[in-house]
Formats: sequence, structure tokens, C-alpha cells
Amino acid sequence: MLDMCGGITIIHSPGHTYGHICLLITTEKILIAGDALNIEEGRLIGANPMHTFDVETAKKSVQKLGNFDINKIVCYHSGLFEGNAKTAIAEAAGIM
Repeated sequence: MLDMCGGITIIHSPGHTYGHICLLITTEKILIAGDALNIEEGRLIGANPMHTFDVETAKKSVQKLGNFDINKIVCYHSGLFEGNAKTAIAEAAGIM
């Protein structure tokens, strides 16, 4: 936990890379997903398998993200996802 912006939770989310992390701005319920998640045609998807060192670990990391209270998701390559984050994350875990 980082003591800034009302609290930022660091979430270890390996798969795309060994040390990948996501950041959750707790008070705003905004997840900065980095490359763990992407948006394609308005749908949330997991990391690009071509650029992921361990796809199975990446899937588990995406599943773990579903345990957090999230309203918005910032994806590094594809922008901002707004909608039912919990459902979209669960679907993304199965899509990768």
C-alpha cells in the first residue's frame, strides 16, 4: 500500500512479465492495469499472448483482479474501460 492519493494498493500481477504490477487507487476505485489488461472493440481482454511470458500465470493474475472493488480500468495500450468491471475482468480471464 502506498500512502498517497488516499491509498494505492500494489497488486502483484505476473504473467505479461515476471514482475508486472497493477495499481489500484482505492478511494477512486481506478485500476491502472498496465499490460495485464487491454480493450479490444469495447471489450476488456487479457494481455496479448504474443507478448506474454506465461499466459497461464497471466490468466490467474487477471482472475485475482476480480477480487478488488473496481469501477474504471486504465489499460496501457488501449485506454480507459468503464462499465461492469467485475464481469468484464471475469470474462477477460477466460478470453486470453
